[in-house]
Amino acid sequence: MRTVFRTGFMVSAMALAAPLAAWAQAVTTFDGTYGGVSLTTNGAGETCTVKSPVPGPLMISGGNATTKQGDAAYQGSVTAQGALSLHTPSGTLMYGKIDASGSATAGVTVGTRGCTYNFAWKKK
Repeated sequence: MRTVFRTGFMVSAMALAAPLAAWAQAVTTFDGTYGGVSLTTNGAGETCTVKSPVPGPLMISGGNATTKQGDAAYQGSVTAQGALSLHTPSGTLMYGKIDASGSATAGVTVGTRGCTYNFAWKKK
């Protein structure tokens, strides 16, 4: 009886470990530093201007993502499928994606005039 229990326990543990290992590897696929390529804006008025034509670097490690854009520090995550989701402490949200070639894009809408900022990065 003990042998049956131990065998069952080991099979269960191995069945659980395989997907977890695959998930961990998939999340780290996007790890690295992404250099800024372009930063554009859509919106009306002077409030929708950008100080630099390229965004600050995007850093990803173990599924965690961070970037600093002007005075705003964003942190969040990237999924195994490349979906990027970041936010500031005040609640501003940035959403985007990373593709298999190492290109990352994201957008954020801020302000009462609805200024939309579009970010593009490339993995170094």
